[in-house]
Amino acid sequence: MPEVRNWSRLWRGKAKFAPRPPMGAVRRWLRSFLCLYALGCATLALAVPAMPAHAGTQQLARSMSFPDRPMRLIVPFPAGGVADAVARMLAERLSVRLGVPVEVDNRPGAAGTIAGDVVAKASSDGHTLLLHQANMLIQPGLEPVPYDVVRDFTPVARVATTPLFLVIDARLPMRTPEQWMIAVKSNPGSYSYGYGQPGSPSHLYAEYAVRGIRSGVPLVTAKGEAAVVQEMLAGRVSACFCSFAAVQGQVRSGGLRLLGVTGVARSPLAPLVPTLQESGLEGYAAAAWFGVMAPAKTPRAIVARLAVELDAVMSEREVRSRLQAAGVTPLRDSPEAFATAIRSESIQWQVILKDVPPIQEP
Repeated sequence: MPEVRNWSRLWRGKAKFAPRPPMGAVRRWLRSFLCLYALGCATLALAVPAMPAHAGTQQLARSMSFPDRPMRLIVPFPAGGVADAVARMLAERLSVRLGVPVEVDNRPGAAGTIAGDVVAKASSDGHTLLLHQANMLIQPGLEPVPYDVVRDFTPVARVATTPLFLVIDARLPMRTPEQWMIAVKSNPGSYSYGYGQPGSPSHLYAEYAVRGIRSGVPLVTAKGEAAVVQEMLAGRVSACFCSFAAVQGQVRSGGLRLLGVTGVARSPLAPLVPTLQESGLEGYAAAAWFGVMAPAKTPRAIVARLAVELDAVMSEREVRSRLQAAGVTPLRDSPEAFATAIRSESIQWQVILKDVPPIQEP
């Protein structure tokens, strides 16, 4: 088809204008073009699998209708105590904001892994959530757990931090973390640390504090933080890494003394108390927190909605006052910030675990 080739060269600027070709030639060229186009479309249709028209909208519709039934907030602690109080406050306020009942489901046992496993295996529709604490980042370094914290959960938001304070018996003369550490290293048999739960941040920090001291410093296990405080008041334990909630009454009455606080910043619960990092003691940056998590693969729109509602709850003056009165620092957080904290603090805890002796779970 010389006429068609000439038109092609003219289009590319490589031929001069030629007389219009006969209509028969144009028809033959157009018929060939349409055949080739149809063949290409058929080939593409065979190469790309057909997709249901509703597949791309199912997830969006599910997100837009969330929540459409009652929700559960799984808590790996028994009823009573700070964690349960935080969970019930969140459930109460979320019920109001989301318009559906939010039930607190206490699943204690196995250092929190029972509750974690329930949520890890739950449907990823946002109706089953987990309120856990920083211990879940430590547990995989102590024993096998049935889930992977990063792979099997979607971080929603941390709601509160519970900084641990280095607390000593007020009858002792030390006033700073440096003075305390010098005294312990000089005469380790005269001092002791107490903790309430093996494998907890309190326990790991106590182990970390006495690492490398030749003759060792006695570590005393008690049945919870309240029992540790009683042992300190009785003079049987010298120090602990405890939450402010556990010691605030005794600190105010003069029975116990705060020397320092863990984390990267001072706590608003006791702003005059320096961080251990400020005092020249490295390795105490990982925080203790309460955070809400959803199962893996929960749609982003649902996670974003939950994060917005939790942020609104944590901004309420009444909620913040109640948490602070319980010795807990309210925290407004995002899924991205929570995910970053999980990755970084997991590394910090594993470094500490390598520096302390093997920890035996009860």
